[in-house]
Formats: sequence, structure tokens, C-alpha cells
Amino acid sequence: MIINLRQLRLLLIAIPLLLVFTFLYKYALPEREEHLASSKPEKLYGEFLTWTEARKYFNKYSSATVIDLDTGMQFNVQRRGGTYHADVQPLTAEDTATMKAIYNGKWSWKRRAVIVELENGRKIAASMNGMPHGRGAIAGNNFKGHSCIHFRDSTTHGSRKVDLAHQMMVWKAANVVEKQIKTLGPEDSIKLFFTAIDQGEMKLAGSLLDGEEEAAILELFRNYDYIRVSAITRLNDNIFKVNVLLGYDSGRKQLQKDISLKMVKKNSYWHIDVGSIVVLLQQPGLNSRQS
Repeated sequence: MIINLRQLRLLLIAIPLLLVFTFLYKYALPEREEHLASSKPEKLYGEFLTWTEARKYFNKYSSATVIDLDTGMQFNVQRRGGTYHADVQPLTAEDTATMKAIYNGKWSWKRRAVIVELENGRKIAASMNGMPHGRGAIAGNNFKGHSCIHFRDSTTHGSRKVDLAHQMMVWKAANVVEKQIKTLGPEDSIKLFFTAIDQGEMKLAGSLLDGEEEAAILELFRNYDYIRVSAITRLNDNIFKVNVLLGYDSGRKQLQKDISLKMVKKNSYWHIDVGSIVVLLQQPGLNSRQS
């Protein structure tokens, strides 16, 4: 048998290379893939600053970029005024078009969680509504009036009270929802549940329910245009009478009912027993309203 020394040398070189490649493929490459997966950009959140702090940086007539948390869409605004929260206007017609697109092409009072990125790059958690109102002063932006941006602990100009719907969205924009929920008593947890339903924050609302059929219950609530709670009365340690107003038929009709909600404390915060909510949705007329 004749041995080809050149082939033997090539074989001796190839075997170690093959072993090295096998090692890299089996061990090193998965680690690199894992590293690439973990290096994906995280969701953007803002600083949880109070309005007293935020207004120091978001001065009157200064500009900012508003970033919608859910869609990632962004547009530019100028702060025109506002004592208890920021009154802003889109800078250009293009900015107005983007803002309207965030609201699916229809102006709305609904609140949305946003990040306000200031001229210095600082990002603050906030909440905006999508309804032009009042006076505006930027020519050519196709925005008749101004809209409002709320920050932590800011209030409305009319009532001078903190708006729970805006605050809920500020919590979301700052990624502190669970932390804030744990500070609430049972009555405030009830208010937050119905506020979340009213604003379309079904995931947050679901986290405040205890029991089975959570998804089905939340889906039934989508049939209503708005939900309001006018009064909450404690009946005993964990039972509360709640007066609920439901709007339907594009807001032209209303149904008002008193229901008893059972509250259960789990995982350091208060939950609503699902059976209590079922009673509301089974009230005569509610599920047959579209007939």
C-alpha cells in the first residue's frame, strides 16, 4: 500500500479544522445568536416626572417630539401654554396628519400613553388626548385649536382635579402600572378598572379581574361606547355598590345600573370577582341593544 504524503498532510490539517468548526457551530454560534436576540431594542419608556418638574423643562413655546407608545408613530408639537398641564399644537400639517393617523383618522378625547422627547433629548412619560379644542395660533398646521398633554399629577383646567384616565396612561408610558396598582385601595381599584375599560386598555382591566372567563367578559365590554362610574358605596369589608353608566348606539343611548362588586386581594393588590361583573352584563337590555 502506497501512502500519498501530500494527501496525508492535507488530512492532518483538515481534521483539526473540522473539529474547530464543529465546536464553534455547537457552542460559540448559539451564544452569538443568543447575544443578538438579547440585544434587540427594548420598548421605550419615559421618566415618571411630576408636572411641577416636567414644566421646568417643557417651557412655553419650546418644541418636543411626541411618541405614541403603542404604535411608535411620532410627531412634533409646540407648547403654547397651559397652567395645570401642557397645551400643545402640532407644528406642521404633516405632524397633524400623523397625530390623526394615531387616532385611526378620527379626532377623539381618548387618552393615549406617549413619550414627550424634549429639545435636550430628555424623555418624559405623558398622556395625550386627540381632540382639537380651544384656540390655536400656528398657521398652516391644519389643526383648529390645541390639544392637551398631561404628566404625573397634572390636573384639568376646568375641575382642577387629577384625571385618572390621563394618569393611567402616564403610568403605562413610564412602565409603572403594576407598581401604582399596588398602592390603590379597593375603591380606587374599581375606578381604575372601569376607566381602563372606557379607554380600551383591556390588558390592564383584565389584570384587575379574578376568576375564569376573563377574556369573554372583557370582549362583551367592547360593545359599549363609554362607561362611567358615578358613585361607589362600601357595603361591608369587601362588597361595594357601584353605580355604572353605559353608553351605546354611538353614545345616543344610556343605561344606568347599580351593581354589587366583590373585591378580592391577591398578589398585593385588589381584584374584582368576575362573577360580580357578569351581573352587570346580564342586566336586561344590555346584550340585546343592537337588535
